[in-house]
Amino acid sequence: MPAAEWLMETVGVLLHAPRGVDALRTLVLHLAAGMQCDRVALGLRRQTRADLEVMAVSDLPRLSDAAELVRDLHAAMQEASASACTLTHPARRQGTMQAGLAHVQLSRAMGACAVCTVPLGHDGLVLGALTLQRDLGAPFRTEEILRLEQAATYLTPLLRLYLTRAVRRGPSALGQWPVWLEPLRRHLWPVVLGGLLVAGLVPVQHEVVAPTRVQGLHERQLVAPRDGFISVVYARPGAQIQSGQPLIDFDGEQASNELRAAEAALTQSESAVSEALARHDQAQIVVQMAKVDEARARADLARRDLERGRVLAPLTGVVVSGDLSRSVGAPVKRGEVLMTVAPTEGFRLVLWVDERDIAGVQAGTMGALRVAARPGQALPMTVTRVTPVARLREGRNGFEVEGALVSGAGALRPGFEGVIRLDTGRQPLAGAVFGRLIDWLRMGWWTLLG
Repeated sequence: MPAAEWLMETVGVLLHAPRGVDALRTLVLHLAAGMQCDRVALGLRRQTRADLEVMAVSDLPRLSDAAELVRDLHAAMQEASASACTLTHPARRQGTMQAGLAHVQLSRAMGACAVCTVPLGHDGLVLGALTLQRDLGAPFRTEEILRLEQAATYLTPLLRLYLTRAVRRGPSALGQWPVWLEPLRRHLWPVVLGGLLVAGLVPVQHEVVAPTRVQGLHERQLVAPRDGFISVVYARPGAQIQSGQPLIDFDGEQASNELRAAEAALTQSESAVSEALARHDQAQIVVQMAKVDEARARADLARRDLERGRVLAPLTGVVVSGDLSRSVGAPVKRGEVLMTVAPTEGFRLVLWVDERDIAGVQAGTMGALRVAARPGQALPMTVTRVTPVARLREGRNGFEVEGALVSGAGALRPGFEGVIRLDTGRQPLAGAVFGRLIDWLRMGWWTLLG
């Protein structure tokens, strides 16, 4: 084929590449067929000072399939770009430049082949390079190299324009239509919008998600029976306890001293009564009998205080709160809360429901509970009571809702936290997805315009 005709055909391949087809790969395939080469590779710089990048290889649909070959091609292109002239291996006799190690390595990688790299220069800058490979028995002739250099002169500005368009269209490339959808493009949008409208009207199950805390059905608080000091602690939060089991002992030294003092006063008063009886002193008998009664009452009170020095478990269950293991020896006041215990046979669920969702929650609403300790187990529950008092939580207003397990308490413990999904009925899909947005717009409209 004459050089001019071949050159125009090569330029036309790049300019008239079909939409949706990689124009660079089409170009290298055309060059490989026209120059009778086993492989043609094209490398370009996306920006002026950027590194040269292998963009297309004729026999590689995906460049990631042969990383080592792409690396060798890149090295050969860099070598020709640095020298700013055509390099061939084996070198031509009349050539002034000798191919470097990169071309020799690329030739060996193919099992001894002829290599020719033509730089793509424009306005004194090297935009990229073309690397061609074929059998060593058919080295590149001078007229072929001149034809390639002439083609590079015409292709370089077109490739620069191609890269500029690719950079500008890069963000919008994701929105391009596939070629096979082009005939249906006019009718596709109405179909899609209609499908979305119909899907938005499909009723779906609506659920309200609420954080939950598991509490004992009846919790008991243990308070200090008297002023004193903690001596021994037998249980910590989480411990299983039995009814009547000792939990806390108080220091009994003060109560023992009071008991001994009261008993000594009682003995002294009884002796004084005996002496008054012996003297038949009626006045002293009455006085000393009163002192005996007072001493006996003080002794009984000290004895009861000594007995109250041990706090016993009022029920069989688990200790929910009150870690006193580090408070041994600390003083406590009478009536101060020491521990909280709860039974293990019944539980109460306390939910926090956002005020925007409380309208769909009422007594009898069913749901499912999952706790963080057992995320794979869903326990059925039902709402038993909606408290009428709002409560602020994390900057949002909501209501506390009480619930109860329907069955299968499993290994729940008071204090577990989890999430409950309440079934509040069916509503359109659009309302389930955009319901809160619609409510916010309604509230804003009413606030501004009434």
